[in-house]
Amino acid sequence: MNTLISGTPYSLQEIFSGDNDKVIIPDLQRDYCWGNPYSNDSNDSLVSSFLDSILNLDRDKDITMGLIYGYYDRLKPYHLQLCDGQQRLTTLFLIIGIINRYTNNRYQDILISNFELNEDDGEPHLMYGIRESSLYFLSDLTTHYFLDTKLKYSDIDSQYWFLNSYKHDPTILCILKALKTIEERLDNCLDMKELGDFIVEHLKFLFYDMANRQNGEETFVVINTTGEPLSANQNLKPVIILKNQGYCRTEQLTDGSFVEHNTAQDWEEMETWFWQKRHLNDIDTSTEGMLAFLHCVRVLECQTEAEWHHTIDINNEKFPTSIPMTDIWEWFCAYRRMYELNYSRLSSSNISYPDKQPHYTQKDLYSILPTMVYCRMNQDATGTEIQRIYHLFNNMGRYRQVTRSSQNESIYVPAYRVCQWVKALPTKDILSFLDLSTFEVEEEKTKLTFLSEFKNNESVRRHIEEIFAKAENFRIFDGQIATMVKWSELSLDKLEFFYSRIQELWIAPDSLNKLRRALLAWGVKGYPMSNGTANKTLCSNTEWRVLFEKRDEQIKSFICNGQLDDIIANHQDENSPFYLLIHNEKYLDFSKDHNIRIHPQGVIELMAKTYASANFLLFHNGVVFEKEMVDMQNWNGFWVWSDGESSVFYSTCLRLNITLDMWIAENGYQIVGWCNRRPDKPSVSADVLTEIGFVSKEDAWYYPIITSPYEAKTEFIEITKRIVSNP
Repeated sequence: MNTLISGTPYSLQEIFSGDNDKVIIPDLQRDYCWGNPYSNDSNDSLVSSFLDSILNLDRDKDITMGLIYGYYDRLKPYHLQLCDGQQRLTTLFLIIGIINRYTNNRYQDILISNFELNEDDGEPHLMYGIRESSLYFLSDLTTHYFLDTKLKYSDIDSQYWFLNSYKHDPTILCILKALKTIEERLDNCLDMKELGDFIVEHLKFLFYDMANRQNGEETFVVINTTGEPLSANQNLKPVIILKNQGYCRTEQLTDGSFVEHNTAQDWEEMETWFWQKRHLNDIDTSTEGMLAFLHCVRVLECQTEAEWHHTIDINNEKFPTSIPMTDIWEWFCAYRRMYELNYSRLSSSNISYPDKQPHYTQKDLYSILPTMVYCRMNQDATGTEIQRIYHLFNNMGRYRQVTRSSQNESIYVPAYRVCQWVKALPTKDILSFLDLSTFEVEEEKTKLTFLSEFKNNESVRRHIEEIFAKAENFRIFDGQIATMVKWSELSLDKLEFFYSRIQELWIAPDSLNKLRRALLAWGVKGYPMSNGTANKTLCSNTEWRVLFEKRDEQIKSFICNGQLDDIIANHQDENSPFYLLIHNEKYLDFSKDHNIRIHPQGVIELMAKTYASANFLLFHNGVVFEKEMVDMQNWNGFWVWSDGESSVFYSTCLRLNITLDMWIAENGYQIVGWCNRRPDKPSVSADVLTEIGFVSKEDAWYYPIITSPYEAKTEFIEITKRIVSNP
């Protein structure tokens, strides 16, 4: 384990190391782009410039390449989630990959650990979590290209592992361009080993842990700004007082008298409130919460979407003192009202200012800003009404885009647009969103339509809202329950039925494999479900919701019309390729990631993990064929290959020049031996094959057809033993 320490410089061989250590490019990051040319008329790119600068460096000393920022997720303590430095680290990883091809795998440990390569899923030290295709591609590229010098760059896109989805992934396309550039630039390099050693040992990055507030946050702000970090107490207060000398707020006390407040007094009241709400961690003062609030004000006071686009996610601009104290105070009252509410009734977390960055994230702002607008517009709104508006946008933020468009795209700021919806509401009740033609969120409209049927019965409405909120928090829905609501047909009884049944069937983790078996027995069309790769999925987490949406009537019928044990027991179709999976509970327990492949001719491949290189079980005609049923010291395992129309089982001998296929014929199984696929290995004696029972025909050896799948399995294993014992 190599957890990086904040404030410490690290070389690439220290960053990319460890059996299970990974550098993760999380899905919040943009695509890799350094491989793209500067323009249509140019062949140069940031990759070429970056590589040229490295080639010109003095190789006798350490070079600091700058800062990288990241954090370690407590659930995956060995995986560094990279916040900044993605383009540089990715480019260097690709460069090392190319150099590794020229140096007899000298830098294999920098690219991938021996544990991952030989014992686990083949995940490299750098992983792209932006999308599934980029994640798989970098793994495939590492194992099939960086570690295999036989494959040419020009042949990458014709390999069996190069999926169709790779052709449409911008990160993958850019990586391919970068590889071409790197290979061309290094074509005349005289000493690849010297260059590679210099890159992995002497190019260093200074690491800062973004999860470490005390060591990281202020350093991050100072480095990325031209001045000091914004300080509400020390820098801003006197300027605001000076600019708002005419400000006066009159407050009526409970006894009917009036008291006046000037800017200094109201600012002091705000500071006092933020001091009371500070995080009790010996670090925070009133400044931390005040900074988060003032950023909200700065955004809300922007007049156009373009201004929001510039402002919503910046760290390097001080608070604009042109905003009058009247507006600051009114926004504070709205913020305070929103902040002090308890949102647990609707299963939402209470609002708290961020503790790992200077202001709220764009995801936070997607629900906070429209709620502040609502509170300022409706100062007489009840706590329940505020809870409802906040929960609405908090839930929408789970499944809708909440971050602004990138700088080179047309301006789009989701938080700005939802605030416009709030400003256009005809009433305080969120049900009036249904009257807005611009509110086109079908998920929420479905729920609001259901609630509107009970708008005159507050207790029932609150009960339904709480059911909705709890269901939204189910991991299978992640906020999107419209299918369940539609099934309920505006009936509270039906809603409660579907809610309780889904909770019963899908929420208990220890019963999900029984549920999967019952779905296979029920024969839901499209289950197992495609997940965009060669694999299909037996579903987990939000994949279930997608299945609900795609097969809603079948799933609805499944929920309404049977118990799991009865559905499984009533399935008697022994010709079903899933028969063994349905009737033997141990098999689905084997599949940890719930991935499966369905091959032609009724062959089922149940995968232990996501990658096919991990363990798997093969099912055909009621028989289980294990990957390791052959002697793994002499054979590479028992595999399946398919071309879309037929499937072939096979195993390759590690010692001898022979590959055994087992073809699926109409009347049984035919074992075929090929003695010409591994010419670098010793040959198998023809006498041995003849003695075993093979007959030579053209360029292969054929074993008599075996009708029983049990006998075919047994005979295949026996043949592998006899071949290696009598070469």
